[in-house]
Amino acid sequence: MIGAIAAVLIPTQIVIATPRGVTRIPVTTERGVAAVAAPLLAAPLGLTVLVGDTETTVRLDGTAFVLHLGVPFARVPGGICPLAGDPYVVRDTLFLPIPFLSLCVPQALASRYHWDPVGRLVETAGPPSEPVPVPVPVPVAVRPAARPAPAPNPLTGLRYHHVVAVDAGHGGVDPGNPGVYFRHGVTEKDVTLAIARLLRGELVRRGIGVIMVRSSDTLIDLHDRPGYCVNDCDLFVSIHVNSMSPGPGSSRAQGVETYYLSAAKTEDAARVARMENDAIRYERHTAPGVDSSPLRFINQDMVQNEYLRESARLADLIEQRLGAVSPGGDRGVQQAPFFVLKDARRPAVLVETGFATNRDDARFMGTGAGQEKIAVAIADGIVAYLREFERKTAAGGGG
Repeated sequence: MIGAIAAVLIPTQIVIATPRGVTRIPVTTERGVAAVAAPLLAAPLGLTVLVGDTETTVRLDGTAFVLHLGVPFARVPGGICPLAGDPYVVRDTLFLPIPFLSLCVPQALASRYHWDPVGRLVETAGPPSEPVPVPVPVPVAVRPAARPAPAPNPLTGLRYHHVVAVDAGHGGVDPGNPGVYFRHGVTEKDVTLAIARLLRGELVRRGIGVIMVRSSDTLIDLHDRPGYCVNDCDLFVSIHVNSMSPGPGSSRAQGVETYYLSAAKTEDAARVARMENDAIRYERHTAPGVDSSPLRFINQDMVQNEYLRESARLADLIEQRLGAVSPGGDRGVQQAPFFVLKDARRPAVLVETGFATNRDDARFMGTGAGQEKIAVAIADGIVAYLREFERKTAAGGGG
């Protein structure tokens, strides 16, 4: 049994396979134990949750599983099932340790569910209530009915699994901008990592997979960061903090901006690109003679160019929501030649979450409450983009 518990701590997602279809559920380890958000199990399994004052009841196929928050066991018909970790609630969402699916459900409902060692909960179809008719061959000219789309996620309305790469700007020996109005010792790299971690938690809660470019105080080369979003990754989002150079009026600039890759249209956009691109000086592996001129950004290959329109739309949807919560408001979607975006092979944006040189912006970004609002707003923009993407894909016959 110990081996079975250990095996389920490894995957980044699990699979629910039923006669109605296959659903992939992202796994989070935010509390140190592999767990899944219970609302994501509602559509594939019909699971329901009732959170009471002293205990939580999870129902599946008429069977009640009784849990206590902070206690690593579940009470099932006929006994107790170990969970290898505590069930917990974050922002009204119940998270269930993976052994709930790998051990408890098969233990209580052995006639209907079993756990596949590769990380799948499989529902076995029951015997048919009526004789199965002999299938009639379909003429070649007749197209069989299309497979129905998966049921929508109850939290987001999304029907498919998506993965987002979250990039916390700077890190390690590169502190980013010093943060004039951040509390003593806090710099851009600390704020971006805090927001990135909160964004990861918010996206996972909504059933979206997350790849963290950095999850600790370490330096990742600018040119390497987009490489975290390839193949099974849908979007790349890089998080930063803006600032103004010392001078008269430098503290008045405030608000949020969201960028996508292109030649800078304004001097201010060019200034921001120079500031963020300056991080390349901390890198030890930059090849000599690398062409980093603005002209190279204009001459990107067609693989990159096909994502510029999608990147612009993603930037717009994030900017709208960030501007609504920022004390400095919405400064608009901008374009600039950022190194961190230039090699992206997916829609990619860079978010400037406010000005460290503005007292109000810095206070907002420097608090847990402000960082949480920023993370939720970015997540809202990402979900809005992915919903649009799914609608366009369905209308075009893709998916």
